[in-house]
Amino acid sequence: MITRARGRAASPRHAPGASRALRRPRVRFASRGGFDYKMAVRNARLASNSPRSGMSATLVARIVETALMVATILLLVWVAVPGVAPWRIAGSSAWRTLRSGRRALYLAACLSILFANYAYLHLGMDQRLTASVVAARGHDYTADVHALEGDAVACLQRGLACPPCTWFLGFVYVVVFPCIVFVMLFVFDHLRYRRGLAMLLIGYLANYLLVLPFYLWLPVREVFHYYRHDVGNGAVRLLLDDIHPAVMQAYRAMSGLDNCLPSFHTSLAVTMALLTWHLGNARFAALITVFAAANVLSTLYLGIHWVTDVAAGLAVGLIAYGLAWAFSKRWQSEPAAPAA
Repeated sequence: MITRARGRAASPRHAPGASRALRRPRVRFASRGGFDYKMAVRNARLASNSPRSGMSATLVARIVETALMVATILLLVWVAVPGVAPWRIAGSSAWRTLRSGRRALYLAACLSILFANYAYLHLGMDQRLTASVVAARGHDYTADVHALEGDAVACLQRGLACPPCTWFLGFVYVVVFPCIVFVMLFVFDHLRYRRGLAMLLIGYLANYLLVLPFYLWLPVREVFHYYRHDVGNGAVRLLLDDIHPAVMQAYRAMSGLDNCLPSFHTSLAVTMALLTWHLGNARFAALITVFAAANVLSTLYLGIHWVTDVAAGLAVGLIAYGLAWAFSKRWQSEPAAPAA
């Protein structure tokens, strides 16, 4: 029996006997080639009887994530340039960018990569452009990669999986990696090392241009999704889910489900690690190199990338570094960056 409130029939969605399925928000799936190619963020812990409390929990998680990113940026900048307050470095860099049209143009070109990637995913361009590839073969290339390397990722995750590893490597993957991208810009700009800054921007752009054709015409799904939907077991899990749904939402917003080969996290980490050694600060370069290695490990441990993806990403990172070195030779006459 449906009760009435204020002269109107109560919606079955809010009736006392409404099922959990009616109260749970709907999730859209984009299907391509028989697979779910746009992975919905699992939000089971927040899809409770009180949507407001779930929204508050997600908001708190995002605030914490933002605070961690700000703290990480300040800490890394302090390690790179220990004699200057990190907020002064970031502020002076931003002020010089606002006063210089050319500097603003360079920064806009760098940030355009992030916006292009966001639009590429959220406008569905990846699904439309790769649909023809999957339709022609009847499937994507994920099974081929699995046949090549077997269960290497499953063995690694099974051997290392523990809450401390999940939290640390999740922190490196979601927080530290994007922070390093911006810290490198601040540091090279503060030290007035123009060739280093040029190498950095060229390296960022080269990495993206090198991996993009593979993402469009050689779709390979993430490891956990293949094991869940093709193999039919949970031998590899997406361990970001174990941290918080908001972490998964932040990750999925900037990463497509079939943008695996090569690993962009690996390629960019390799390029940045090599570039840090041009600064003359061995402590900072060693720290970034350690974080780059941890980032590569996290792509495997968290159940995202295949070993093949990482190997290809390593090659792309080296090629991008070589291109950055070659195309920045017009600044060859500049002195090397001063030791920080």
